[in-house]
Amino acid sequence: MKPVFPIIGGVLALLLNVCMGQTVEEFELTNGRRVSAASVKPTAAGFSAVLITGANSQNINFTAKDVVRANLREPAEIRDAKKLIASGKSDEAIDLLEKLESELAPFRKVRGAWWHRAVMLRVDALAANGDAAKASEAIDDEVLAGLPEEEAAQLTDFQTIIAKPSVSPDTKISALQALAQRTSDPWIGARAWIEVGHVFANQGKIEDAVKAWLRVAVFHPAERDLAVRGTILAARGLQQIERPKDGLKLLDDYLNDHIASPYETAIKTEAAKIDPKRETNQATPAPEVTQ
Repeated sequence: MKPVFPIIGGVLALLLNVCMGQTVEEFELTNGRRVSAASVKPTAAGFSAVLITGANSQNINFTAKDVVRANLREPAEIRDAKKLIASGKSDEAIDLLEKLESELAPFRKVRGAWWHRAVMLRVDALAANGDAAKASEAIDDEVLAGLPEEEAAQLTDFQTIIAKPSVSPDTKISALQALAQRTSDPWIGARAWIEVGHVFANQGKIEDAVKAWLRVAVFHPAERDLAVRGTILAARGLQQIERPKDGLKLLDDYLNDHIASPYETAIKTEAAKIDPKRETNQATPAPEVTQ
């Protein structure tokens, strides 16, 4: 007779996850089976896992082709990398993401396994670090080979965003705007508008660039890392067109609207660049009360 206590413990853990609103991490297979992600291990031929059915458990083997989708929580490294890039620490983000890519490599062909997102963010960090050439070449046929259709499409879209313009700036902007409208991925849509701002800025159209960057903060607040990047870029643009006070107000308003933001240091550091009299640990001025 198989021991029941481990099974009961597994059921209780599942119920706790559901009650606490946490994602139940599992692999959904084409035959309808669902296996706990915690039990899935890479093998030379694919994966092994422990399948629990009622009071019974058995070891099973499967390949990436047998997986409908992996339902997994976003890795902490992804969240941390976004914060690092938005805070101007792209080198640290690249190191973190390279390690994550290596860890997730056995799962790269599994839909929903986050490997492609680690690649995307590493390439974004390269672009943010000023290494545009390396970023443009990072997503190639080898990277895309064998990926699930959805993941491959997202990487291809992102490659379009960061690729060097091979057409006129206006055509590039139109393509980015169209991509932002059609993509089902809100982060990619927001990132496309960041790039629209870059293209305008490279043309010397700073006011248009500021509008594009602010659009990210206004219409994509849920993508917090890109919203803060858009805010910082817009503040820099305003300073460039001799409106530093407006840039400072933009940064101060952001902090007043986002209490205890993980980007507080980055915002205050940027404000200190515009106004050197400020200290990075200086409290954000309270908004003026109008009668």
